[in-house]
Parts: sequence; C-alpha cells; structure tokens
Amino acid sequence: MHPILKNIIFDLGGVLLDLDMERCFNAFEQAGLTDVRRWLTGTNELGFFSDYECGRISTEAFRRQLRSRLAATVTDEETDRIWNSMLVSIPQEKQALLEELTRHYRLFLLSNTNELHWQHCTEHVFRANGKDVLSCFDRTFLSFRMGMAKPDVEIFSTVVREAGLEASETLFIDDAPANCTAAGQAGLHALHYRPGTGLRQLLNTVLP
Repeated sequence: MHPILKNIIFDLGGVLLDLDMERCFNAFEQAGLTDVRRWLTGTNELGFFSDYECGRISTEAFRRQLRSRLAATVTDEETDRIWNSMLVSIPQEKQALLEELTRHYRLFLLSNTNELHWQHCTEHVFRANGKDVLSCFDRTFLSFRMGMAKPDVEIFSTVVREAGLEASETLFIDDAPANCTAAGQAGLHALHYRPGTGLRQLLNTVLP
C-alpha cells in the first residue's frame, strides 16, 4: 500500500537541474586547480566548498580560497564563470511535471547550494522556459542560508518543522543515496533518483 503523501521535497542539482560536472572539473583543472575532483562530488562537497555551501564563508572568502589555488591571472569573473559552468538547465518536461504536481501536492525545494549558484539560477535558469519554476514551490530551503547541509538529519527536521509538515506525509527526492538515508532517519519517505532517468516514472512508483 502506498503511503498517503501530501508534500514532496525536491533536491535541485541532479534531480531537477541538469549538471555538467565534467565541464566544471575540466575548466578548473585548466585554470590550475588540479585536485578539484577531491573537493567536488556534485552531491555533497568537501573542504572550503562545503564551508561555502553552509554559509560559513562569504562569496568573497570563497573567491579568495579559489584564487590561492588558481593561476594568478584568473579574475573573479572567470572564477565565477567556471564555478557556474556546472549548471545547465531544467528540462521542460520536468517543469511541466512540477506544474502538474502543484495541483495535488505541496512542493518544496531543499538544496545544498551557495550564493553564486543560486544567483546564477535565479537570473539565468529558473525563467529560461518563459515561466518561473520557483512559482511551483511553496518554499525553498537553501543550505547556505540555513547554515547546514544534507546529509545532516537536522536539515530535514528543520524543513519539516518550519514548513509545518508531517514527515510521514512527505516524500523527498535526491540523487545522493546518503541524503535519502538521512531523510528516512528524519521520518520522511525518500526516493533515490539517478540523473538521466525518468523522474515521472520514478514518482509513479509511489504516487497514486
């Protein structure tokens, strides 16, 4: 028997937003950050990348950390361009799916993200298809504003509490197994999405 679900929490990058991590890795490596693959995973980041996603350091401090590891000639503008190069687009079929789901469920966004990525998405990604994808969500929860990140179980408990949800009535979808496990520990139903596969088909396995 399927659980009675009233709310769906989506991850952003990898689930709704297509990413091109190789493009970002290659650009950083060419600019001098040869060990970038040790820091970046595309799901849960490490080191100063993690600090930036949790809001523990500012955008300028993040740039300084990068500049100390990159070729001296790389400007802030180029650093930002490389950092944002992993962000591609939200496919139209996923935006259409979100619009359909809003008629039956409350939708939320929970993303491990940072100020530069969020600004880029707001300016260049969310309205790319002529509609504002953020209008589909009751509320967005962003790691850099919350001061915590997935897979910390507390971030899920915070979302449930602040949004006034019942965990047992809430589905969470993420492309990182560790994040799905943590969501389950917080009492949510969780689905692991594999990028490039059918999101609608996955949802059909648990939604009536």
